[in-house]
Amino acid sequence: MPLSLRNHAHYRIHRFNSNRLLLLLLSWRHEVTCKRLGRERNVQLRVGESRDFEGWISTNYQVLVRNFLDGRRHLTGVSNIRLVYLDNVIEHLPKEDGIEMLKNLFFAMESRGVIRLATPDLESICNKYLTYDSKYVDELQQDMKAHGLAVNAMPDLLRVTYCAFGHEKGFIYDFDTLRIVLESTGFIDVELFRPGISSRSELRGLESRTGRSDQWSQMCIEAVKP
Repeated sequence: MPLSLRNHAHYRIHRFNSNRLLLLLLSWRHEVTCKRLGRERNVQLRVGESRDFEGWISTNYQVLVRNFLDGRRHLTGVSNIRLVYLDNVIEHLPKEDGIEMLKNLFFAMESRGVIRLATPDLESICNKYLTYDSKYVDELQQDMKAHGLAVNAMPDLLRVTYCAFGHEKGFIYDFDTLRIVLESTGFIDVELFRPGISSRSELRGLESRTGRSDQWSQMCIEAVKP
């Protein structure tokens, strides 16, 4: 399928999946998913994911999804989540909603459970912009072609970060800001990794974005519930 048609189809599906009225009408499914999670043992939960992965329960806030979950709502009856993984989710939410989601996940996790978040690394991206080295433009340009986004100059590093993929509706973090949010929620042992890297074997290689620019534009943060 030509890129223009593929992007148009993706846009139309996204518009349907994120329709506010339909999401409101389907909000009852959140409790259904919570009941399912509450029956499981040692849950490994993916938030903001519709695809299936072996050993994980994928959940998303979309119309067309098997397990409907609104991270801004309490996960009633759930306290058995061992691992949580969010791949480019939190930056799509206003800061207040992101904090609320982390609080809800914290209370639904078991003791010594681990959360991992992959999200744009604002400090690293800004540092690359300030170097004014064109190789970073070239790397981002190659990775953004698949999304139909034009990257031609250094300011595009910041434009894509703040304006593409719906980021303008959310909040972009640097490591220290997200660390403070996690610690204020109750998490401890906050660590910074690059995509695909973790000190825990079960959390390695989870990131779906593996382009050259992702190694400096993405950060992965892990934290532990005491």
